[in-house]
Amino acid sequence: MVSALGYIAESFDPAAPGRLCRGRERWIEYETMEEDLEEGSIHRIILSGATFSDDRARDARRGIGFGPVTHFELMQNLMGEGLLIAYCEEGHPHEIPDNAAGVEHHTVARPGGGLREWRVRWHVQVQHEEQLQQALGAGADVFVTIAAPADKPAQVVPESPLIPRLADESSSLPSYFNESFASALFLLTGFRSEGRPNRYFQPWGVPAVLEHVHSVALIHRDKHGPALGVYGRTPFDVDSLAAALADSADKPLLVPFAIPPMLARWDRALSELRQIWDDSSLGPFPVPAAEPPPAPVELDTATVASVDAEENPAPEPEANGAEE
Repeated sequence: MVSALGYIAESFDPAAPGRLCRGRERWIEYETMEEDLEEGSIHRIILSGATFSDDRARDARRGIGFGPVTHFELMQNLMGEGLLIAYCEEGHPHEIPDNAAGVEHHTVARPGGGLREWRVRWHVQVQHEEQLQQALGAGADVFVTIAAPADKPAQVVPESPLIPRLADESSSLPSYFNESFASALFLLTGFRSEGRPNRYFQPWGVPAVLEHVHSVALIHRDKHGPALGVYGRTPFDVDSLAAALADSADKPLLVPFAIPPMLARWDRALSELRQIWDDSSLGPFPVPAAEPPPAPVELDTATVASVDAEENPAPEPEANGAEE
């Protein structure tokens, strides 16, 4: 089996964000904003992994988790230095990490669901892959890097003065973000709705968050497995990423895509990569070619007639005259 990492690096326009994951996720686009953004001022790189046996990729298992590089390693190489913070907007109250900061309980109401359901937003610093996976499992889907916690943390305010604070709510760490940063994260994630398709992120929240950090990473829910989208103010250097990942334990095969990997076909991307692959400098193409389908067997006219006669025998003639 071959593991590969597919990617596309392109500009991003919040006014025309394009499609996300086929049948699983769309952008939240009912909030209208008008910001004076220069064309090409926001860039993104979207990555998804896959494991398959040959370049036809019919048995591919897709998603960033099936690539040869971990979430944590990718974020380290794409998001710069600083404290890596995982943010959750609608976590379950019983799945809050022990060292979570800015814990805030709130309720949501959606058509077809419970009238009011308790959810909790929180964020937590992650320092290695295990912590990152724990944050993902608890509901985190936004990641940022910051230099240090805010000097004036955003205040955690109960949703209603009639609802008392939980007994252990005060034990959480103060928020790492200031009020403006917390508002930008709410613009990005606070209007989400689940269903078919799900809507988790508002495109205008991306430039709002980028006013406070160099880049922001979002987990997009592909129908096959989650993809990772990293958004920033400067173009992403794929050559630098490839050089950094070349030193990893499992040197990944980077496969460029013409459209985001969660919308594209791996067999087509592999075919295009094979055409530009330089065997002299890179060695043989690392993905085996699929075996060609068996050639059809040519039968002569006599054989076809014989087979037809055996499968469709002529009816026996009826007896003439009455029986004696």
